[in-house]
Amino acid sequence: MSGWWSKLFGGTKAPDARPEPLHAPAAPPRAAVPAPSFGARRPLVGANGELAGFEFRLAASTQRRMQEASDGPAAAAHAIALLSAMRSTLAAGRHALCELPASLLARPAVAEQVPDGAWLAVTGAFEPGESIAGALTQWRTRGVKLGAADGAPEPPGASFVLLRPGADGLNDVLNGCVRWQQTQPARTRVAVDLPGVEAIEQALECGVALAAGRVESGDAAFAQRRTVQPATQRLCQLLNDVVADRDTAHLGAELRADLALSYRLLRSVNSPAVGLSKPIESIEQAVMVLGRGELYRWLSVLLTASGSGRKASRALQEVSLARARLLELLATARGNAPPAAMFTVGLLSMLDALLQVPLAEALQPLQLAEPAREALLSHSGPWWPDLRLAMAIERHELEIGEALAAPHGGLDAVFALAEQAWAWSAELSRVQAGSA
Repeated sequence: MSGWWSKLFGGTKAPDARPEPLHAPAAPPRAAVPAPSFGARRPLVGANGELAGFEFRLAASTQRRMQEASDGPAAAAHAIALLSAMRSTLAAGRHALCELPASLLARPAVAEQVPDGAWLAVTGAFEPGESIAGALTQWRTRGVKLGAADGAPEPPGASFVLLRPGADGLNDVLNGCVRWQQTQPARTRVAVDLPGVEAIEQALECGVALAAGRVESGDAAFAQRRTVQPATQRLCQLLNDVVADRDTAHLGAELRADLALSYRLLRSVNSPAVGLSKPIESIEQAVMVLGRGELYRWLSVLLTASGSGRKASRALQEVSLARARLLELLATARGNAPPAAMFTVGLLSMLDALLQVPLAEALQPLQLAEPAREALLSHSGPWWPDLRLAMAIERHELEIGEALAAPHGGLDAVFALAEQAWAWSAELSRVQAGSA
């Protein structure tokens, strides 16, 4: 029988063999790599805590070169490539934000490449002229939104303001949000460069519509400490039971003890996407249909979804799934680590932000292989470089990412895999929302 996971989500098939802690005996099929994309994306969290889109940005060194030679052909090529990278996000019905110099956007070759619905934060001022006037009219008819950083010159028809931490840190964002809400309440407020998910949530509570930054635990002063919930503890125990090769009868009994979990399992296995000829009516049958490897993976994904007690939990879950999928694709392409193990490392790497407990405490109940513990807790070992690479491109730390991406064919190759990972994560999140 074809893999349940690959049928349902069109991607990697987790093995049916007996799972070791975070190890899988067989690699998933190699995924086709699309044409290289350009520029890193950082999640934009919406007012309801969902992943509403992405902020696209070039490496800091590239931005400096663009500012130094903004009239050069290379600068225009960088801008066009960045705008092109935003198209798939916009086509999926999500927001795409970038910041580019007015001198570049005024060039006809660049202006005509601005995609419908893009959010453009403009640096500098447009020079008066018919060419940019025509572009501005076209952009308005195509749903393009213009804005500028707080305190900077505003482009004509500006509809949003960009807020970012300054000398006073997050307070600059919060105070700016209140000020704009009082003086120009119709102006959409967007915050970027926030230091952690706690800061993102504070900005959203203050009235920011979109917030970008490190979608992971940040300053401990912002954290609301919680205890691991019983449902999360049950999932950890089930994961350990799968690793320990407990028999099907035991696993079935443990799953049946949780009515909600049993319902979700049966609903997933009987999904039309799986395409079984006969419905599965018992938990034991469901366990046998999945196999041990896919059951472990399904439970791991549910573990990340158990941290639903915070405003940005929906975005965090999708980001963790995308990170997990990227690590899996990197391992598949290079063959340097078990892909299924790297998938789980990616999921667990955000467990502290999801559960709002220290990562060591969140991982303590789980039986993990040593390379996984090294990567997650001590930032060392053979699996750490790929995890650090995934984190670097999420944070727009592209200078760090460039060195770590070299063994994988460079940043463009990694961006192409990341594009796949984000698309996969969005689809899986949609399926999960429909089966909740």
